[in-house]
Amino acid sequence: AAHNFEAVIARCFAFSGPHLPLDTNYAIGNFMGDVLAGRPISIQGDGTPYRSYLYAADLAVWLWALLVRGVSGRAYNIGSDEDVTIANLAQAVAEQSGTATEVCIAKAPVPGAPPSRYVPSVDRAHAELGLAPHIRLRDGISRTFAWLGQAKSVS
Repeated sequence: AAHNFEAVIARCFAFSGPHLPLDTNYAIGNFMGDVLAGRPISIQGDGTPYRSYLYAADLAVWLWALLVRGVSGRAYNIGSDEDVTIANLAQAVAEQSGTATEVCIAKAPVPGAPPSRYVPSVDRAHAELGLAPHIRLRDGISRTFAWLGQAKSVS
């Protein structure tokens, strides 16, 4: 570059883990907040959209890898390619909490409508930097509940 400046672009998607906001517009945090407040998990839509969540420890590793080994001027998607529907995410949060939390879905799916999808391709990060998520979604949910100090024992 003209000014000897290097920049690697991290295109961040969605994350879970410690310090996860439980009262903002992020499904996984809202669902955990519902459980911790003793409420049913409430899905305002039909539960069909696909999302993915990279655990915070993996996020840190990925960002360091980009900083150290990323190619200047190149964009890398930072996130998990382990997709899950919002309905299945809610069920996983309920199950990993160890509670009998109910999942309530407000709307029925529209017949024939394709579900929305917000899941990154992490092929470049994998191929060029050897990155892959190490902490799977359910384990990340359990770890987050444990960090919050609210995990219930599963019988």
